[in-house]
Amino acid sequence: MNADEVNNAREEVLKELLLRKQQSKKDWNKNIFSVRTNDEIAAKIKDHCKQNKISFNSFFNTLFTNFFN
Repeated sequence: MNADEVNNAREEVLKELLLRKQQSKKDWNKNIFSVRTNDEIAAKIKDHCKQNKISFNSFFNTLFTNFFN
């Protein structure tokens, strides 16, 4: 392969990766839920996430996955 072919192949791979990234973001962002709770439960959730070094989103995704599966 010459330099032009390498650059063209590189550009094609980068385009494909960008497209996949954009498509995966669309799937995650279309399902947004809001949760209201009291201060005591909110503090427990915050403490749990901080101790386990996870995001709130990760916590709720795990919670819902375990509940529904």
